[in-house]
Parts: sequence; C-alpha cells; structure tokens
Amino acid sequence: MKRSHFLLVAVVAAAPMLCAAPLTLDPAVIEEAKRAVFGGESVMTQDSAPAPAAAEQGDTALWQEAMDAAGTEMMPVLLLALLQRLNPHLPMQEHAARYAEALRLHVLAAAGNKAARMELAAALSVGVLTNGLRVPCDASLAEKMKH
Repeated sequence: MKRSHFLLVAVVAAAPMLCAAPLTLDPAVIEEAKRAVFGGESVMTQDSAPAPAAAEQGDTALWQEAMDAAGTEMMPVLLLALLQRLNPHLPMQEHAARYAEALRLHVLAAAGNKAARMELAAALSVGVLTNGLRVPCDASLAEKMKH
C-alpha cells in the first residue's frame, strides 16, 4: 500500500512538469533538449544545416548550369525551376508574365544582347530582377555578364 501511495505522489508531482514542457518541432528547442539528454554536447553536426553561403553557392551553380544550357530545351526548364525555388512568394501560376519576362531576358543575354546582359548584370549584383523576381546575388557572375 505504501508503495502505491508513493507512486501516486510521484505521478502527481511530475504532472505539472509534463504540462510545462510543450510539444514542439522547433529545431532550437529540440537541440536544447538533446543537449540536456546527452550531457551538454551538441548533437547537431556541421552537415545538418547548410550554411547560407553554401546555399547561395548552390544557387549560383544552378544559375550557371541553366545559362550553360542556353540554346537547348534544358535552359528554360533549369532556369524556371531555379527562379520558382528562389521566389516561393511569387508562384509561377499567378505571376507567369514575370517568369516569362525573366526567361526572355536570360535568353537574350545568353545570345549576346548587350542591353539584356547589362540588365542581367545589374540584377545579379543585387539579387533581384527589375520585375521583382529574385536571382542569385553574385558579383563575379555580374562582372562576367558585363563582358
């Protein structure tokens, strides 16, 4: 009887602590909980979350891959896929004219049109086209586009 009484007291005492810890999917809270469980060491590794610079380098490489495919059916596919990923706030089905304009600019620039190359160079230096679509921000690509 004493044993069950002790167990009941323990459960009642632990109940407020269980209610105080809300269920969450917040990575920072989960990481803090992991540190508490594993003795203060961070469980998250360098590979767990890509660095912003690495993600930007990936966008630059994808943009360059699309431009390298100029004159093929792959260029519009690669470019539009990248633009759509960079602009989730501007869905392609609702902003088709913007995407078509961006594609036209890139095709003209790839074909050597000086005005298109200058406009694209300016966009690459700030990371945004004049129509509001985001593009990779890369000074070296912008510089190459000027020549």
